[in-house]
Amino acid sequence: MPKYVLTHRHEPEECAIAIASWKGFVSPLRHGRPFGSCARGGHQIWWNVEADDEQAALSMLPHYVARRTVAEEVREVPLP
Repeated sequence: MPKYVLTHRHEPEECAIAIASWKGFVSPLRHGRPFGSCARGGHQIWWNVEADDEQAALSMLPHYVARRTVAEEVREVPLP
């Protein structure tokens, strides 16, 4: 199954809204612990997910978060 990195960006004043949008939203990502940079001023959050396609990956996010998110298909790169 394809793997995606979801990169979400929001403005500093939108942090609380981005978090609150998860309330009541059914998703395998809910209650997870993604990496985020809000505490350091970056206001980005990243998830690594498996999904059939980009749209399926974005559907794991609440609408408010998804519309501010880029889904990039990724693959492991073997390093020598």
